[in-house]
Amino acid sequence: MAPLPEPQREVVSPSTHPRTMQLIQWAQAIEKDNRPVIQTHTDLAAAATKLELPAGADLEAVCAALQTHKSTRYLRELTCASGRLADEATMTSPGGKAIVHVAPKPGDDNYQPNTRGDIEVTFRMAGEQVVVTDWVVRIPPRRAKPDPSLQPFVPNKDIAAAKETVITDSMGTRKVLESPPAPVPHWEKAPPELRAKADQVVAEVIRSADPDLAESPGKVFNRATMSIQTLDEKKAVVPRALNAMYELYGDVNANYMKLSQLDRALRGWTGGAHNFELAGTGDAEKDKTLRESCVRQWFAFWWRYSSGDLSDFIDMRENLEEPLDAPKKGAPKPAGKK
Repeated sequence: MAPLPEPQREVVSPSTHPRTMQLIQWAQAIEKDNRPVIQTHTDLAAAATKLELPAGADLEAVCAALQTHKSTRYLRELTCASGRLADEATMTSPGGKAIVHVAPKPGDDNYQPNTRGDIEVTFRMAGEQVVVTDWVVRIPPRRAKPDPSLQPFVPNKDIAAAKETVITDSMGTRKVLESPPAPVPHWEKAPPELRAKADQVVAEVIRSADPDLAESPGKVFNRATMSIQTLDEKKAVVPRALNAMYELYGDVNANYMKLSQLDRALRGWTGGAHNFELAGTGDAEKDKTLRESCVRQWFAFWWRYSSGDLSDFIDMRENLEEPLDAPKKGAPKPAGKK
């Protein structure tokens, strides 16, 4: 007789764990104002602090704030159907972090249909019950229509106002925004340790342009750029990369490899793209003109977007379940528009 097949064991992962299911229920409860679930799945004292309520706020006050506070906006406007724990260790730890994914509701034309937002949730365990203590939007969903709540952009005070010009390069003839390069200081909100990290990363990116390195230039570049992950890290490192571009701007042809590596790093950190002419056209003067234009376009980009909403360009997703239908567009929007 053939041996009986062994029964299949259910494989539990960070995406299918019961804790993940409870966190999805918590997110859905905020969307639907399901107060019984909110009560069992939420640390009311911690939520009151998060929602800027007085100490000792009761369930009624917390639930009312959850329906209006800016931190729960995407939980209310979109719907949650999936999530994942931070790692396998979080499946058994007394608490930890997880990501819940939110997506547009059917028929909602305010958001791109293929978009997804990621909200990081911090929780503790009370027996087998998940109790949420904090939540932070890590990746906002992409809007299809301008957000009326957004204020007009605030231009970067360290960069001159961008001006529109027409260029012709390997991508064709088009209008772009350019700002003259100038020294760019550290991001003012960056603490000393983040400033030091930003400078070190930029130095490593420039070092990766040396073909005679003892280790692989690609390895040096990837190690440096991949160390920048959070939005704050990106806001800190981009100005320093621009400052390095300014220092190399005096001779873009002699410094083209270093500028190319900085351009490549900026594309990875921001999602913007300005077509640095690495290969060259065979005409040194034309190469100089196009390379200088690329540097000026990066300064115009940061003049426009450093103080505003970067979600159209900076994508901090991890483990995408599905790709975006269309690539991100890096061309800056006309000045004065959202």
